[in-house]
Amino acid sequence: MSFQTITTRRRGTTVNWTSRNGAPDSPDSIDDLRTAKEDYQLVEYVHGLPSHVKTLPKKEKFSLFEYFRIRGLLLVLAIGYAIDRFFTRAWKKLPDLFNVYGLIFRKPSTAEIWRDDAFFARQRLTGVNPFVIELCKELPKKMTENLNIREASLKTVLQQRSGRADFTLETAIQENRLFIVNYTILDGMFSQFGVCAPIALFLVDANKELMPIAIQLHQSGESNPLFLPNDPSWLMAKLWFNHADSSFQESFSHLGVTHLLMESVDVVTHQNLAPSHPVFEILAPHFHYLLAINTEARSLLINKNGIVDKTLSIGRDGMIEIIRRRLVEWRMDTDGILPTDLKKRGVIDDGILPGYYYRDDALLVYEAIHKYVKTCVEIHYDDYGNNGRHRVSDDTQLQNWVLAIISKREPVGGGCEIQGLPMDDNGETISTCGQLIEIVTCIIYICSVRHAVTNFPQYDQYGFQPAYPVGMRGTPPQDPKAELTATAIINAIPPKVTCLLEMLIMKFLSTRNTKLLGNFDKDIIPFPCDAAVTQFQKDLHEIAEKIEERNKIRKYPYQWASPDYIPNSISI
Repeated sequence: MSFQTITTRRRGTTVNWTSRNGAPDSPDSIDDLRTAKEDYQLVEYVHGLPSHVKTLPKKEKFSLFEYFRIRGLLLVLAIGYAIDRFFTRAWKKLPDLFNVYGLIFRKPSTAEIWRDDAFFARQRLTGVNPFVIELCKELPKKMTENLNIREASLKTVLQQRSGRADFTLETAIQENRLFIVNYTILDGMFSQFGVCAPIALFLVDANKELMPIAIQLHQSGESNPLFLPNDPSWLMAKLWFNHADSSFQESFSHLGVTHLLMESVDVVTHQNLAPSHPVFEILAPHFHYLLAINTEARSLLINKNGIVDKTLSIGRDGMIEIIRRRLVEWRMDTDGILPTDLKKRGVIDDGILPGYYYRDDALLVYEAIHKYVKTCVEIHYDDYGNNGRHRVSDDTQLQNWVLAIISKREPVGGGCEIQGLPMDDNGETISTCGQLIEIVTCIIYICSVRHAVTNFPQYDQYGFQPAYPVGMRGTPPQDPKAELTATAIINAIPPKVTCLLEMLIMKFLSTRNTKLLGNFDKDIIPFPCDAAVTQFQKDLHEIAEKIEERNKIRKYPYQWASPDYIPNSISI
């Protein structure tokens, strides 16, 4: 969708909608809304997944320039793929993996540090999936037996990591230094999709650096030992854990909650809010090209026998199963609103988990978005209708929009079925500016910051297969004491041709193609919000400078939550 195709009008200094021909409730706007309901229709893609637009409207298509830019980029990457596929040696030894890097596919920095435990831990904090690590307040019962079996060896690990002879897991819990990633959501998927449901424990060590201390690759069952850092099979256990993490990231953190869920929100926004409605105008830049890129993905990426089936070992069906499982649990109030999500996971305090730069930087941007949305909303609305402003409860289009967001999905029509919106007690309406601000802030945050954080580092993280495998072959290790060979690693990761295709896709997805957050095309944001936009841009500039200063003193700089790297929308 080109911004020029969105029908917006410059507003005067008043906000009395009925005084303007272009008001949301004017005859022209009602006609526009009636047409939009015909052009933007929701249909079910796969049962249990977010609904999608039935047919891509013409004005939502990529511009001619963008269409050829994408094709040109893919052509260049395809040339690099062909060269590496046919003119580099087969992978028989680990050094052979480096032969594919050159001018088009640069060598990711992860290729040099993929064995390091510190890097493995940082992937939970600043990788493509920094949304799952939690403060461990009690040891999971499914690990108890293994922890008891390996108590003596684990004691040695704890002493090494903490620098204290008397340090125990209970001590780590009491001092808020023990953290966990527990993929219970993947339980039962190994037999069909080849993905483990692991549990990993991490400790903030004596140097205030997060380090892994134990991995269990399955929730239960036989031949399910505990792997520790001193075990010969530890590296292979990390690969299988990362395979589970990447499977969840690609399925839900990336595709499910950003691309697919926000597409359904995009469609119901067009269905229920006139183009001149203030909330439509605030959200419009953050839906730019979303429907277009998702339509492309359904025809090339996540279609049957598409690229996902060729690169991810869980395949399309595995991705669908993960999205279906997680979507049932996902709530806007606890998962979509950043401060609440961090608080729920016990990691809101920056003194709790050092090095959690996603949290530290993203909170700054979230607060700036919230401030901007609050200013815009309060220009148009007041809870009591003061100074000629509208009450949220009196806005029929707005109420219909919110109702569509929470309504159940249907094979044809229906809504987004998003849970956890800040609703009134009746569960069907909103009546305050505060409720509206939370909803709009969450949508903008997911379409901008959250997508940027999980999408754009993909080539850096996934470009060297052993660092973060999206595909694994064979069976997970069952003996912590079994010696690990380089040949075993080569045999565990996908063959060269599969990895090259993955590199091509990750390189493509890691490119940006729309304006950065807060940089809106002229006339998209209405006149009364001009000052708010200017302040928003100023706030984002200051945040980018602050993050740049932080990165000067960080041992491992983190750029992905900086406004300098965050586009307005999901367009790639």
